[in-house]
Amino acid sequence: MPRKNQLKNAQCKSGTCTGTFTGTHLRLIDWNGKFQTPDKVVSARITGDIAVQKDATLTWVYVPVTPSYAKPLTGASPMSTSLRIARLTP
Repeated sequence: MPRKNQLKNAQCKSGTCTGTFTGTHLRLIDWNGKFQTPDKVVSARITGDIAVQKDATLTWVYVPVTPSYAKPLTGASPMSTSLRIARLTP
């Protein structure tokens, strides 16, 4: 399952892009690389592993923060005291 984060009005320089985060695009592909579904856009920024359940539901853990790409990232991580579990059903 490829995924990509999308920025609106992206400005890129030296491999770093800034802009407004508009969501993460998910798309199911088969073993041969053929797209099986259209893009599904979710508002969360997904990083890390995605688990596939027996019923084909996708689940992942995330920190409930809204990423800002208004200026280049400094490497500092946002602080949070909670995690959430998200589910994307087919």
